[in-house]
Amino acid sequence: MKELEYLYLDHAATTPMRESAFEAFKHAEEVAFANSSGGHQLSRRAKNLLEESRDFIASTFGAAPKEITFTSGGTEADNWIIKAPFLNSVPIDRGLVTTQIEHEAVLSSAEWIKEKGFTVNFVGVDKDGVVDVEEFIESCNKETLVASLMYANNETGVIQPINEILKKIKDVNPEILFHSDVVQAVASEKLDFHKLGIDSAAISGHKIGGPKGIGVMFLSSKYKLPNYFHGGKQELERRAGTVNVSGVAGLAAALKEQQENLSEEKILLERERKIFEDTLKEKLQITIVGENIKRLSHISNIQFKDINSETLMIALDLKGLGVSRGSACASGAQKPSHVLKAMKIDIDDINSHLRFSFGWSTKDGDGLNAANIVLSTIKGIL
Repeated sequence: MKELEYLYLDHAATTPMRESAFEAFKHAEEVAFANSSGGHQLSRRAKNLLEESRDFIASTFGAAPKEITFTSGGTEADNWIIKAPFLNSVPIDRGLVTTQIEHEAVLSSAEWIKEKGFTVNFVGVDKDGVVDVEEFIESCNKETLVASLMYANNETGVIQPINEILKKIKDVNPEILFHSDVVQAVASEKLDFHKLGIDSAAISGHKIGGPKGIGVMFLSSKYKLPNYFHGGKQELERRAGTVNVSGVAGLAAALKEQQENLSEEKILLERERKIFEDTLKEKLQITIVGENIKRLSHISNIQFKDINSETLMIALDLKGLGVSRGSACASGAQKPSHVLKAMKIDIDDINSHLRFSFGWSTKDGDGLNAANIVLSTIKGIL
C-alpha cells in the first residue's frame, strides 16, 4: 500500500504536522538554536522568537502574555493545574470537583489528590455524555480549591455546558480555580479564555498540526501556583528547564494557519462528517453519540451493533483506514472506555464503538471514501 493511499481519521489522537509548523520549527533550529536564557546575541534571537510566539498565542486566546506558560503538552498542563493548589494545603475538607469523563491526565491527577486525603467529587453525565449541571454545582462549596470540566470530550466530541456552570459555582465560592482541558476543543473551536470565564486551560500543539512535545498552560493572572518543576528561572520563573523554542515556534505557526482558516476548515469538517455519518446510516444499524446535541465538528463516535470494535478497527486498518477505539492515552490498556461507561452504556455495546476524527488534512471526498471503506469492510466481516 502506498503511504498516500492511507486515509487517516484519527486526528483526535494526533495530527500530521502542518508544513508551516515544520518550516517554523526548522527555521528556529537553524537561526534560533541557542539557549533562550543566555546573554549573547544568538540567545537573544531565541528569546525574541520565544516571546513573539508567546504574544501571538496569548492574543489568539484573549489572554495576556504573562498568563501563558509553555509545557511539554496538555498532560503536563493538566497535572500542574490540578495538583499544584493542593501541594501547600491541608486535607481538611479541601477538595476538587471534576467529572467522570475527563481526560486521563485529569482523572489520574484527581486520584493522586484523593490518595493524599483530599475530597474529590467525580460528577456523572447523562446518556449523551453531558455533565450533570446540578450535581456539579452542588458538589462545589467554600472549601473547593479546583473545579475542572473539559470544554468538550475527546472521545465523543460532546461540548459541555461550561457557561451554565461557571457563574453559579463562582457565586458559591469566588475563589474556586475553574480549569478546563481544551486540548480537543482548540482543533475546531474559537476560544477566548477570559470571555469564557475560565481561570486555567491546557493546550497541546500536536492536536492542531503543531509539533509533539509542546503545549500551553493558561493561568489567569488572578492566580499564582507553586512551581511544578524546579532548577531554573525559565518561563517567567514558573517552569525550570531549557525552553523548547523550536517547538514553541512550530506551535505558533500551526495556530496561526489554523486560526486564519478556521471557518473554512470547520465547514469542511462538518460537511465530510455529515456525509460519512449519513452514508453509514442509510446502510447500517448504528448509533452516533451526541448526534442531536452540540459537539465538536471533527469527532464522530459510532456504535456498530453486534460488531466488535477491535476486530473492525484492525480490519479497517488493513483496508487503509486509520481510526481508534477512543483516547490514545488509554487504548494501550485495552480497557473499556471510561467515558462510555460513565454514560451507562452496556459493556457489550461499549465494545462496539469506534471514534472517527477528521482534521486539518481532511480533503473533499474523505467522508464518502471512509464510509465506503467501512461498509465494504463490515460486509466482509459479517
